[in-house]
This record gives sequence, structure tokens and C-alpha cells, in this order.
Amino acid sequence: MTERTGGFLFTTIASILWGTVFAAVGVGLKYTNPYNLVFLRFLTASIFALFFALILGKLRSVVTELRCGSTWVLGGVYALGFVLQYLGQSMTDASEAVLLSNLAPILVPIVALLILRDAVTLVQKGATVLGLLGLLLIVSPKFTSGSGYLGDFMLVASSVTYAIFIVLSKRLGTVSVESALSMIVSITVFLTPLAMLLGGFNPLVLRLGAEGWLSVLYIGIVCSVVAIALYLQGLRSISASQSATLLFVELLTGLLLAATLLGESLSLSEATGILAILAAMGLSALDGRSKEVVLAVTSRTMNHLTGHNVAEN
Repeated sequence: MTERTGGFLFTTIASILWGTVFAAVGVGLKYTNPYNLVFLRFLTASIFALFFALILGKLRSVVTELRCGSTWVLGGVYALGFVLQYLGQSMTDASEAVLLSNLAPILVPIVALLILRDAVTLVQKGATVLGLLGLLLIVSPKFTSGSGYLGDFMLVASSVTYAIFIVLSKRLGTVSVESALSMIVSITVFLTPLAMLLGGFNPLVLRLGAEGWLSVLYIGIVCSVVAIALYLQGLRSISASQSATLLFVELLTGLLLAATLLGESLSLSEATGILAILAAMGLSALDGRSKEVVLAVTSRTMNHLTGHNVAEN
């Protein structure tokens, strides 16, 4: 196996794992509320991230990163995005969560224009319009029926938050593995009071059952720490434009599992919206000025913090 082939393999596996998150979250939400579930995910991820850092000899560097104000600013923003995503999915279904919480590639150029004053290319404008059209097609049935739209609103809000996070991480220059690992810990800290105050978290009375705990361990270890490790390994041998296309793998995996494992189905309007959003993301991936942005969103966790490695390819 060549180095480039291995890079594609590792990043593809990571994208597939991130695509399974939504179905696993759907299972976990059957046993606990979204505040507790997202907290348990990152608590589990933090424990294994610190263990991972210890093995790699990066524990001291992670502690140093935790002393940086940027780690806590970005961690707070990202924690908000995850809370909105889990709340939104608890009010709707996994298939819509897959799509509506992954709109950041379309929204980043707008946020970058507002925060960084970056220029927006014609391709980015087209992708944004197409993506917003797909969004309207997906959520319009909810507004027509008068129910379920609050969950969709929260999922879209999570995408806006993720877009802000990506733009801020670019401005603050957090571009290291240590930053990624420390971010997981900071997110856990922010989620702790929310779980206790709003989720009523109490480890003495927590009852998830075997299936619920398997969901927590899966999204906390496999979809977070393991997937990040695979993705970072793969980035060493492939370019941003190549890895950007793997966002489609994540989305399609999530939709397939939502249909097969959770029995969810899509209306004609929603299916048309999916095609519009996928086309919009394709335009973003083809736009050379959006490579780092699209790659950043592909991670769905912390790997966007390694944009400097991609720029070198």
C-alpha cells in the first residue's frame, strides 16, 4: 500500500465513522436527555484524549494549551454548537440532523466576510444560494405542518456556530494536535454545568442500560479520539481538495444509517433539498479559495485545527 493510498484509506474510514455519529446519538437519546448525552460523550473523549496524549508524549503540551485563552474561547463556541446539535436532533430525526448540522461549508464564506472581511468568490455565492435553497426544501414541510421546526432551527443554528468556530480558529491560529486534544477537554468543562443544571445529571441515579452506554462509548471513543487519530494520519499524504470530497462520505453514511437502523424516510421535498445541499458542498469543494474551510468541516470534531498541515500539501 502506497502512502497516498493509505492516506485515502485512513481519512475515508474517519469520515465513515463521523457519519455514524448521528445514528449512535439517536440511540443514546432514547435513554437520556441531550445535555447528559453530549456531556458523557466529551467526558469519555477527554479521558481517552488525555491517555492518548500521554502515550504520544504530548501531555505537557496539552496542559500548556489549556492555559491559553484561545482554547477556552473556541471550546465555549464549539460546546454551544454541540448542545444545539443534540437538542435539535432530540426534536427531529437523525437524517435531518446529518444535513442541517453540516451546513458550515456553505455558511463559512458569509461568516468569514462578516468577521475577517474575506472576499466572497462567485462560486461561494452560488454555493450559498444553492445550499439555502436546499435548506428551505428540507424545513418547509415542518413549517407547513406547524410542528418540528424548532429542532430544525437548532440544527441550523449549530451549523452557524460551527462556521463561527472555524473562522475564529483560523484567526486565532490554533493549528496543532495538542490544540485539538486540549479543545476536547475544554468542551467537557463547559458542558459539565449544563448537564448538571439543565440535564439533571447525577451519576448515582444514571441508568442508560447496555445499549445506552455502548452509544456513549462509541461516540466518545471511536467517533472522537479514534477517528481524529485516523484522520490526522491520513492528512499527511493527501491534499485539501482530495480530502474535502470525503465530506460526502460522511453525509451519505449518516443518511444511509438513519434509514436502515432508525427506519427514517425522506419526503420528495427533503430528497430534493439533499441533492441541492450536496451540490452546494461540491461547489465549495471545487473552489480553490475554500479548500481549508471545506477540509475543516470534514472533520466534524477537532481536525480542522490542523489546517497548516494541509496547506503544505
